[in-house]
Amino acid sequence: MKKYSVSEAAELLEVDRATVYRWLRKKLVPSLIEEVVAGVRVTYWTEKELAKVTEYKATHYCGKGIDRRTGKKAKQKKA
Repeated sequence: MKKYSVSEAAELLEVDRATVYRWLRKKLVPSLIEEVVAGVRVTYWTEKELAKVTEYKATHYCGKGIDRRTGKKAKQKKA
């Protein structure tokens, strides 16, 4: 069973980490599992929870919104 951190999940989903944390804060996606390993708190999703996050993104995420400075649709970064 592979475990995915917020950073790994954000990279796989091609969204910013802040977006993933916003979804967590608003309880739109499953909460992270917490473990203490060698005295360090580790948080992660399993593949099952990551599938739910991926499903949420597919149905609700439309990409970048309005640019605060210009008031127009924000430009997408080119890969």
